[in-house]
This record gives sequence, structure tokens and C-alpha cells, in this order.
Amino acid sequence: MEESVVTYNAFHHVAWGTTISVYFWLVGASAGSFVISSFGWVFGLKRYKPLAMTASATAIVMLLIVPILLTWDLGKPVRFIYLLIPGYWHSTGPMAWGTLLICTYPMSMMVYSYFVIKNDPTFARITGIVAIVLALSTHWYTGVVMELNPGRFLNHTALAPLLFLTGAFISGIGLMNVVVWVRNFFLPEEKKIDWALIHEMAQFMMYGIVFDIFLLYLDFMQTTYGNQNEVMGHDVVLMQVFRFPYLWLELVIGLIIPLILLTTPLKRSKSVAILASLLVAVGVYGMRVWWVMGGQYLQSFY
Repeated sequence: MEESVVTYNAFHHVAWGTTISVYFWLVGASAGSFVISSFGWVFGLKRYKPLAMTASATAIVMLLIVPILLTWDLGKPVRFIYLLIPGYWHSTGPMAWGTLLICTYPMSMMVYSYFVIKNDPTFARITGIVAIVLALSTHWYTGVVMELNPGRFLNHTALAPLLFLTGAFISGIGLMNVVVWVRNFFLPEEKKIDWALIHEMAQFMMYGIVFDIFLLYLDFMQTTYGNQNEVMGHDVVLMQVFRFPYLWLELVIGLIIPLILLTTPLKRSKSVAILASLLVAVGVYGMRVWWVMGGQYLQSFY
């Protein structure tokens, strides 16, 4: 007769922590930055062409950090190779597709940047379109990975990919505004990016903020009027354990304050536009924190 021992007080550690939160933020900000890079060469907005290489280089640098974080988080770094071996790769797994996207997206950006440097508008546009699709798909898949977790009530919503893509858009623009602002300090006057362009990007970011708030309101209704698990997720996780990243860092610092700054006469000030951009870029990281670590809190600790 077999005997078994049941342990009731086993500690279940957090499977995903800060490294994954930072990874999600980097992928999103990279995608958002690259979209800005494509405005001039892909969508024909000539005034954005001077931004192309700065935005593309920023996106590439951020994405090159991603493999380091992912392999570090594995604990045994060489295990990442299993997602690249045909016998282990499975077409129905979001992470399998994510592996392909993370590998091909930076390469497509580099090819696009090469044709931008060569001033080849035809191939820059073609490779730029491919890179945009891969950029959006890379961050879309992260939302899908979080969505397909029925045991994690905060994450299990079809809004996840939209929330991740919207956060990517506004954080990418916010980061680009800050990068361009710093870049202007070190360049001669004739090579500086016009402030009118920064203000225009800040307005695009403002529209994204409004849409992000709307999506969060929809999610709030689900967690407030949903089933018992969803209500507990809101009351215990979002409003208690992860109150700072959710309520203060994302909503107040990252969305509400920048929205006020960008919808009042204050938006005419250069320093206000940069401040709002910085707050948005930082605030979106708060969403990544509570979405990744908060989503698994009830499953792992409660």
C-alpha cells in the first residue's frame, strides 16, 4: 500500500518577477519607439524623417536587453534553446511564436535602419512595414500570454493585448520625447529636432492616454461587478498589495497627471511636455508590475 504526504503550508514562489516586468516594459517601449521611426519612411510624414534613426536605434538597444533578461529569469539560461529547436517548437504555443518574434523583430529593424542610412525609400518602406508588423506582434503576443491564464483572474481578459499595445504606444512616445530632448542638448542648432514635432508627438500620446483610461475603466467594471474571484482580485490585489503600482504609479502618475498637463494651457510649455512624457513612460511600468506579479498573487500566495 502506497503512502503519500500532503503538505499544506508549502511556499509557492513567484514564477515571474521584476525581470519579466522590465522585459514587458522594454518590449512595449521598443515597439512604440519604432512606430515613431516609421512615420517618415513608411507613412510618408516627411517631418518625422529626422527622427527615424534615433527612434530605430533606441528601439533596437532596448530590445537587445530582452534576451538577457529572459535567459536570466529561466534560472538555467541554456534552456532557452528548447524554444528554438524544431522538435520542441509548437505552433499552438504563444511563447513559441514569441521566441520567433523576439529573434526576427530586431533583425528586421536593423535591415530597415540600413536602408534608411542608405536613403533608399523603396526598401526602407518595405522593410519598415515588415518591422512594424513584427513590432506590434511582439507586444501583442505578450498580452496573449498573460490573457491565456484562466487561473490568474486579473490577467484572464480579452482586453490584455489591447492594454499592452496601448501602453506600448504611449510609453514609446514618452520615451522618445525624453530621448530627443536629451539629444538636442548635444547637437548643433541645425541638427536639433524641432520642438513642434515633440509637441505633436505629445498630443498623439495624449490620445493614447485617453484610450488607455477607457480600457482600464472597462477592466475596472469587470473586476468590480464580476465573480467572486475577480472582485477579490480588485479588492485584495489591486487596492491593497499592489496599490502603489496600480493606483499611484499607473493611474495617477502615469495617466491622470499627464492627461491634465496635456489638456490644459500648460501643454504649451516645453518642460511640461517633457515632464508629461517622462511620467507616462514611468507610469506604464506600474501596469507591467501589477499585471505580471499581481496577476499571479492570488494563485501563488493567497
